[in-house]
Amino acid sequence: KNGDIWTIHASRSEAPAAGPHEVGAPRPEAGENMRTLVFVSTSRLGSGDDELGSKLMQNFIKTLPEMGSSLWMVVFVNSGVKLAVKDSPVLETLQNMEENQVQVLVCGTCLDFFGLADAKEAGQTTNMLDIITAMSHADKVITV
Repeated sequence: KNGDIWTIHASRSEAPAAGPHEVGAPRPEAGENMRTLVFVSTSRLGSGDDELGSKLMQNFIKTLPEMGSSLWMVVFVNSGVKLAVKDSPVLETLQNMEENQVQVLVCGTCLDFFGLADAKEAGQTTNMLDIITAMSHADKVITV
């Protein structure tokens, strides 16, 4: 601290400490799969008819595993968190993704806003810092 100015210095070790929100994996080497993060900010895909948008989003989520090992993480924010709760039509798909080492992050602020914190059945409740960190570590971000 120098008066009213604080200077913070940080460095990253080669092996970050493991934790529930570990996203600091090293970049893939040549020939390895890229880490793709899918950022889902809505429960419907596209604009227009809501019923069609809901069906399109279900198809989108259910198709994500076809990406194979490049699918690294799926992040749900805003009304997208409704896809990770009890009775979601894509719940089983999300749970299977988690079993196959795909990280699923669900915005805790969003869950609270919609009154769904107790209904979440897939993914890890997280915060905006973890989401931004994950996005910065991804090789590619797909936003829907």
